[in-house]
Amino acid sequence: MSEVSGKRLPSANSAPDEVTKTMNCHLCDNVTATAYCPECKLHLCQNCESHHKKLPLTRAHKLIKGSNMPSVSSPQLHDNDSANQEICPNHQKEEIKFFCTKHEDLCCVACTVVKHQSCKIDYIPDVSGNFGCGEEYKKLIGRIHDIERLVAQCQTDISNCKVAADSLSKDEIEIFQSFKAEIIAFLNKREAELLAEIKQRRETDDAALQNLLAQSQTIKMDIDNLKTNLTALEENSNRLFISTKRSQAIVARLQSAVEEIQQKTEYRDYQLRKDANMEAVLNSATGMATLEDVISKALKQCLNDIMYHNYNRNIKKLN
Repeated sequence: MSEVSGKRLPSANSAPDEVTKTMNCHLCDNVTATAYCPECKLHLCQNCESHHKKLPLTRAHKLIKGSNMPSVSSPQLHDNDSANQEICPNHQKEEIKFFCTKHEDLCCVACTVVKHQSCKIDYIPDVSGNFGCGEEYKKLIGRIHDIERLVAQCQTDISNCKVAADSLSKDEIEIFQSFKAEIIAFLNKREAELLAEIKQRRETDDAALQNLLAQSQTIKMDIDNLKTNLTALEENSNRLFISTKRSQAIVARLQSAVEEIQQKTEYRDYQLRKDANMEAVLNSATGMATLEDVISKALKQCLNDIMYHNYNRNIKKLN
């Protein structure tokens, strides 16, 4: 077995007086070692020694015990090529050198003792020869290439969707602005029509009232003349009598004319009645327009089916 790095190692420049006589277990914290495996380059406590003897991968290793054990795990007993080492994520000072075929788990020596005692363990240097030419590696590279193509297609689709979305937003804004212009034009037209009607009503009423005013002024002039004539004849009884008799008919006619003016002295009353439909639009939160999805349920289901079919086809390629 290839050598594995140990714990509590002195530095390469350690002085002889820094070397301790009692070694701790390489796999356990603060537990005194009882044996040493020269093949694994590990100091083992009694419990780890027992497991070491049971593991199919290490049970044939001959252990050194007692005073024959090295009193220090010197740097010469371990690999110094750290650039080529993969460190175990569960045991930070251990190098990954094994593979559990049962759990498909990468292991260090500590992992084989703690988690994989009854598993079939492969020694990676024994099974990794020419791995780059093997089927598993080629299949992985093929899957990576497939994913690259899928990512490229996704990016193309996303770019196309962005262009389409930008174009759609511009088109819809133009439609909205055109609709807004139609509404403004309609309001301007209705404003002009209503103002024209109000003006026409005012002018008609004004003309009628002006005519009545002219008639009243004529009646007033006739009354003034009649009063002047009668006043001038007050000293002449005969002529006053005659003039009074003649004036009775005139006064009756003038009174009828005044009463007729009184009856006609009016204007057409009117008020602006707001259009109920327009008021409903103004009171609505979505008065002018709304945005709605235009894809029908049938088309949406068709698109979903296509996407599901393509997804399954791509998954099958990856697998």
